[in-house]
Amino acid sequence: MLKRSLNRQRGGADVSGVWLPIDRGVLSPRMELSLASGRYEARERAMATRVIQPGDVVLELGSGLGFISSYVRRSTGAGKIICVEANPRLIPYIRSVHALNDVANVEVLNRVVVATEGAPQTFPFYCRKDFWASSLSPVPPYDRVVDVPALPLAEILRTHRPDVLIMDIEGGEIDLLKAPNLGSIRAVVLETHTGAYGAAGIRALENDLARLGFAEDPDGAARDVRTFLRSKSA
Repeated sequence: MLKRSLNRQRGGADVSGVWLPIDRGVLSPRMELSLASGRYEARERAMATRVIQPGDVVLELGSGLGFISSYVRRSTGAGKIICVEANPRLIPYIRSVHALNDVANVEVLNRVVVATEGAPQTFPFYCRKDFWASSLSPVPPYDRVVDVPALPLAEILRTHRPDVLIMDIEGGEIDLLKAPNLGSIRAVVLETHTGAYGAAGIRALENDLARLGFAEDPDGAARDVRTFLRSKSA
């Protein structure tokens, strides 16, 4: 509680060298406590940085506060970073985080990435008080519903040819990994959401990643964050 109060006085939180401004229109008290703990996205940032090689194009789906993209820029030799976030409320915040942390060569998109072309042009997105709980799921409670433009995965793969995919999309990974292929992607860092789809969903994710030519890296797992690498034979 003391550190949260100090962060409010300073106007921001330093999390592993990334400055995140305290905007109480974006950050709930629960979120502020997470930042004050210093453990925010600790597993995801550790697993992401271990697979990124110099010059890699990084595609991040579910960019949240812009923390992971900022940390990756400061901690690796990544090339271009593409941040895709469905929650329109977070887009100005992400851009402010990038500006405050001198994050360059990054593109921020307010989109819902979908597995196949020919899907609906927009999707309803359900915004919740804790932004990390916002998702495509209509299960209440939620604060409001916004229509977000769709972006086919194949289009973003063709346009940017990413090497690494970092994904935290609150259960949306189940549908997205039904895609026919993952293009140029070499490594996937995935936060799973067992509460959203249970053990059967985890098995479906594993099966789809195997179909797409990826095998799990046993050294790249930290609780709900898992790493999958393209098989050499794929």
